[in-house]
Order: sequence, then C-alpha cells, then structure tokens
Amino acid sequence: MSLEPKVSLDCPYCKAAIYETLSWFKKDYSSCPACDQGLAAGQFAAVVANLEQAMAASIEEMINGKPESSCCGNKSSCGGSCSPTSQEDQAEQ
Repeated sequence: MSLEPKVSLDCPYCKAAIYETLSWFKKDYSSCPACDQGLAAGQFAAVVANLEQAMAASIEEMINGKPESSCCGNKSSCGGSCSPTSQEDQAEQ
C-alpha cells in the first residue's frame, strides 16, 4: 500500500477524472484510463507543482501552527506592517 497521496485531475482530452498518485502524473508518458489518449508529464506539471506546494504548506502549518499576523488592525492603510499606535495617532482617533 502506497502512502503517496492520490489526487484527481481531469484528462485534457475527454475531461474524465483521473484518480492517481502525484508520481503517476509526473511520469514522462502515460495514457488516460478512460479514453486511452497519450499524456505527457508536462501537461500536468504546473498543477502538480501547485499541489505539492499547497501540501507542503499544509504540513508546515500542522507542525508549526498557523502563522500570526503582524498587523494590529488599527489602521486600514497599514498593509500588515504597522507599528504600535503612537500617541499622535491615538489623539486623532
């Protein structure tokens, strides 16, 4: 039994769902189980890379917890990098 995660991607020809491991989609050449059209690894490369990145981020979040935001939320213009509110800013509020 493989521990590699399976994903479902649509065949670019017949649009049937192909439920296989990520390594299957990385093979140089395969055939769609539904329509038997030839599939090259490059056809799925961008999607597979995005999936691997998302899975790595998910694992990182499970291990280290969700990242904390540095934004205090007091200013709409801070863009997530505001400093503690100064006395002058507090006087304006």
